[in-house]
Amino acid sequence: MILLSGPASIELGRKIGVELGIPAEPVEHRIFPDGESYIRVAVDVRGETTVIIQTTSPPQDRHLIQLLLMARTVKDLGAKRVLCVVPYLAYARQDKRFMEGEALSLEVILRLLENSGVEGLVVVDVHNEDSLRELRGGMEVWNISAIPLLARYLRGLGYSGALSISPDTGALGLARLADQELGGGFRAFQKRRDRKTGDIMMWAEDLDVYGRDAAVFDDMVSTGGTTARAVAILKSLGARRVAAACTHALFLGDAERRIKEAGADHILATDTIPTHLSTVSVAKLIADHLKTIKL
Repeated sequence: MILLSGPASIELGRKIGVELGIPAEPVEHRIFPDGESYIRVAVDVRGETTVIIQTTSPPQDRHLIQLLLMARTVKDLGAKRVLCVVPYLAYARQDKRFMEGEALSLEVILRLLENSGVEGLVVVDVHNEDSLRELRGGMEVWNISAIPLLARYLRGLGYSGALSISPDTGALGLARLADQELGGGFRAFQKRRDRKTGDIMMWAEDLDVYGRDAAVFDDMVSTGGTTARAVAILKSLGARRVAAACTHALFLGDAERRIKEAGADHILATDTIPTHLSTVSVAKLIADHLKTIKL
């Protein structure tokens, strides 16, 4: 097996390589003056299963193009099989048409990957696993979750017995996974979003957290609005400590400040997107999963 690190995931690729006991080879790359990406694969991949590690965090378009260039290149160079590990899969949230005429961006991205020669795709906490499987085309897909890792980290901070909460009912499965580590039960907030304005209404029903620790789990935090509301509600209900945990830390603009000002005692994320909040690594999680795939 050949492991290639894309420009967006050099450090994560290195960590995965350490876990697998093989070197992660970074591709040669640079950005032309007009903003286009140059990619060169300098290792011999002929006849080898080639695993490309490349997250697609902002700038999403650039990182996606780099991923497609890498996949097509190793396929052209004779790789036996091309697998892509995309810890954060951009454009995955638009997986259905909520309004007439909307683009199905998840389907577009999956078709581009398949047409570039990708035969298998590993993602971490994709927004909707059912949609990923429905739209995967001829590719094999695997969605693995980092939520238990985040919950285990919080347990080390003394959150055993904390209530695990998801910001809406659609993400209740994340809270359920976290509860397997924390053991304090799991619940979900009620949430309604205006599709045109993006405004969010959020509330809790019969949520008893007075004097208890609580942790909000989500697949991603972008602007921080939803997470900040969740934290503020929990604090107003008398929660002793509140942690905000997510797999993908986009944290755009002043998201971190908003969550802190809402009263969060701890904020943590994984390194699917490398930030200063990436206190939990998914390297071993990904490496262990790769070991289960017939290469």
